[in-house]
Amino acid sequence: MREMRKTFKPKVEVKTRDGGNVAIIHFPEKMKVLASTLRNGGFVEADTVLIIQVERGYDGQDPDEDMCKTCLGLGLKEDTVCFMTAADVKKVISTAEEEYHGVKASVVATAGVINAVMAGELVPDAILATLTKPGTINIVAAVNVPLEPAGLANAIITITEAKTAAMIDCGVKGTGTTSDAVAVACPKGNGSHYAGTATDVGIALSRAVRRAVGLSIRKWYNGTAPLDMLSRLQEKGIGLDDLWNAAKELYYPNPRWKTEMIHQRFVAHIKLLNDDVNVNAMVQAALLMEEQGGRDNIHGLAKGEFAKDPVHLLADELMGIALAEYISGTRGLFEYTRYDRKKPGIIGELGPFMDDIVGALIGGTMSKVYTDLLGAGR
Repeated sequence: MREMRKTFKPKVEVKTRDGGNVAIIHFPEKMKVLASTLRNGGFVEADTVLIIQVERGYDGQDPDEDMCKTCLGLGLKEDTVCFMTAADVKKVISTAEEEYHGVKASVVATAGVINAVMAGELVPDAILATLTKPGTINIVAAVNVPLEPAGLANAIITITEAKTAAMIDCGVKGTGTTSDAVAVACPKGNGSHYAGTATDVGIALSRAVRRAVGLSIRKWYNGTAPLDMLSRLQEKGIGLDDLWNAAKELYYPNPRWKTEMIHQRFVAHIKLLNDDVNVNAMVQAALLMEEQGGRDNIHGLAKGEFAKDPVHLLADELMGIALAEYISGTRGLFEYTRYDRKKPGIIGELGPFMDDIVGALIGGTMSKVYTDLLGAGR
């Protein structure tokens, strides 16, 4: 039986130093680390990782010595694992946490992708000319279960694949940049030799890396890259907590199912849907229609009529039906209807298109949770 650390959450500090920013990641204990960094790379034991922001066009003759001086100036230990980036650390640093079957993964990422390339391709002159500009994806990942050296190496593969997936999500053409670095950490002790994409460790790592790197890339792009569904909803004041608070209002407790367990499954399903292109497209379409309706820019509706959600406007209902059925079939449609009629929580505060699409998202997801539990015989 694998050993797990129940308390597991690295602490992240961002400080300003000498005109630049640094990020210090403190692990809860000394960990086994495999890193591709110049300073303290390879297999080491450490409880601290440092990401140092350098000026654009940095060409230090002895970067290891420069990193050592920064560590000493910050009062950090000699075994601190060190990264460098020319991206604005304070702006782009992003974190994500995921849990799968008790395995927890925590990821910190900083990204600049101006020099993104496809692995194996020769670097074009246009890219070479930009290498003095920020362009590095740094990933610091940690899991709460011990891994053998082979498992840590396997985790590097998984992290790299998830990083590339995040780049695809953000519309970046490339498998990475010309200067990416990664570190993966785990508790000391005997553990698994495996951390591939089919393992619990790999699944938790992949999801956390994909979210953290994607968020960092979007920050670096200043929002010009496509946002995911949850980010778009958050921009409109609809957070994950709002979705759950509305969902639980129509949940009739089952004595065999703890509400917190339903909550966790609801959040997990929503996060999975957040990576689904069709769900993203339907949510984005509803947001666009809401915007056009608010401007009285939908042909066939008189000025001011949209705000009244007229009964002959059926497109919003059709979009809700489509999303609910896409998520969980006919069962999802019935559950969406309940939420559309009652309009609990945040749903009741939304406009014609958004109340239906959010109601469908919640109803379809709750139906999926119930179906999974009933299918498992719980």
